[in-house]
Amino acid sequence: MRLQHILAATDFSRPAEQALDRAALLAAEHGAALELVFVGDQGRGQPTGPAERLAQRARQLARRHRLPHVQALPLPAAGAGRARAVLDAAGQADLVVLDGDARAADRGLRPFRQLMALLQLLRAARCPVLLVRRPAERPYAHVLVDARHDAGGALLRCAGGLQPRAALELFHAAQPRGLRCRAAFERALRHPPAVPHAALRELYVSDAFDARRNRVDLALRGADAVRQLAVQQHSVAADLVALAHRPRHPLLEGLRPGAVPRLLTGEAAVACDVLVLPSAGRVGRPAPVPARGPAQSAVARRWTQAT
Repeated sequence: MRLQHILAATDFSRPAEQALDRAALLAAEHGAALELVFVGDQGRGQPTGPAERLAQRARQLARRHRLPHVQALPLPAAGAGRARAVLDAAGQADLVVLDGDARAADRGLRPFRQLMALLQLLRAARCPVLLVRRPAERPYAHVLVDARHDAGGALLRCAGGLQPRAALELFHAAQPRGLRCRAAFERALRHPPAVPHAALRELYVSDAFDARRNRVDLALRGADAVRQLAVQQHSVAADLVALAHRPRHPLLEGLRPGAVPRLLTGEAAVACDVLVLPSAGRVGRPAPVPARGPAQSAVARRWTQAT
């Protein structure tokens, strides 16, 4: 994935400002143009209007990160929702950056509305969406990629292209219906990941049996792919989780939240940023690289040596 145009949304809250910082870091690394769009309430009566504050923030980011192309977009139409404002501004964007702070900081409906707006955006987005949950202090070092729903390798290419110097870990969750350790390893070794970028330093595979907490959960609670992914993220301290989004009916989302809401809130929440590839997302072709064999996780190596 080659980033030439990044769109970042803000409502000037602290989590949204972290998202702008991350977008600026990525724009500096990729040499991409950065556009800022305001998605907050335009009628709060602030001393400085949102258009002026957005322009000021654009100038600050340009100076701090030495970015030649930072633009504050005009305010969206009055009454436009968060998802509609981002979609209208996205245009030819290669990446949309949002704050991923959907935790229930209050008891009202705001967190729920934010999640619904995010799911609406993911259903219609044509490019990957990065949800920023932590301060943007440094480039990503360890990216955990969910192998589910990524048979064509688009998500792996997307994650590798976003931060080419990061270590990539392709994680295979144990599926329901009694998938055992041997079957999981055989599946991972039978379908090795392709190297998505020439500058990658590390690429290896792992599965739910790497983390002790996942092994205990599989024995006591059964297979829950989203929880397994969250446990693995905590276990390896990955600073970015990448997954493919499969849209669901809003009623189903209300009855049982899908992967993205669960990774942002509740028991399966991850303590890092989340990269989501929508089903309609586009990802550029990977750069050609010399052929090489797939790396294995430490547990997979021990199992294959023993057998």
